[in-house]
Amino acid sequence: MADRYLAIFFVSLSCLYRSFDASAGDVDPLYRACISQCEKTGCVGETCFTQCKYSVDGSFSDSQKEPLYRQLTQTDCSNDCKYHCMLQREKERAALGFGPVKYHGKWPFKRVFGLQEPIAVAFSAFNLAMHIQGWLSFFKLRSKTINKRISYDYAGLWHIWAFLSVNSWFWSVVFHSRDVELTEKLDYSSAVALLGFSLIISILRSFSIRDEATRVLMSAPLLAFTTTHILYLNNYQMDYGWNIKVCVTMGVAQLLIWAIWAGISNHPSKWKIWTVVVGSGFAMLLEIYDFPPYAGLIDAHSLWHATTVPLTYIWWSFIQDDAKYQTINPSKKVE
Repeated sequence: MADRYLAIFFVSLSCLYRSFDASAGDVDPLYRACISQCEKTGCVGETCFTQCKYSVDGSFSDSQKEPLYRQLTQTDCSNDCKYHCMLQREKERAALGFGPVKYHGKWPFKRVFGLQEPIAVAFSAFNLAMHIQGWLSFFKLRSKTINKRISYDYAGLWHIWAFLSVNSWFWSVVFHSRDVELTEKLDYSSAVALLGFSLIISILRSFSIRDEATRVLMSAPLLAFTTTHILYLNNYQMDYGWNIKVCVTMGVAQLLIWAIWAGISNHPSKWKIWTVVVGSGFAMLLEIYDFPPYAGLIDAHSLWHATTVPLTYIWWSFIQDDAKYQTINPSKKVE
């Protein structure tokens, strides 16, 4: 069974590597001409932006500088021009019978209340809420129902994992609301940190490593690699292709570790691990077989966020079951 999942994941991995192509919309000469014209006139067709009053050379005068809140969120004239030129080009392409293409690495989404990807924002918020609820339930379980005389050796690790999960989904909400350089770096960095620590905790729990010195020895290389990768993305180059390879590899590795452990363990809740592993495998297909957003709102990535909501609930349920299992049945702590 494990080798079957291995094949599935590595086929998925190879597909992901090949799927990272440049955006066709970026090199469209009509799209570029629209942006150039908009930056001179402040208009795209009949849509004009009152704050966009450029001089002949395309620069702002002191009296035409953007308000501070627009500078911080980068909701400036340049981005407005790109957005409305994208919508115009997609209308023109649709009239000619052509399908949507990506612009700047993303499908053409329609903004709702200023949110760039409203459905992805909503599902990211659901994931955030599920992690908060799961974390709070774990706190209550530890304080009320677990044998106080017997410690759960992995409680501290799960608390760190919970914090990283909440942090990652919070920045996912922000990033999908407004994609700028700062929110992109925070979202990517948070996701990498969560994946790196998730891989660490999968190793420590699956191999029942409790000795602190051994934990440090096992974790140090992965912590060093994860930290170096985050610094590389933020301070040297935001290499999307390399980052996808790193993230998918870490994700696949931890799923395989959990799957193999569930296959040989007698844990009563191992079916929940299998559910998450299989569910995550199918969810990964949404990232591989990407498709344009329906009605400019729902795409494969937003649906991937949707699939992780129930998986998150099941995973937190397993964590609580594991805590009960090892504290109520101390003889089982070796598993």
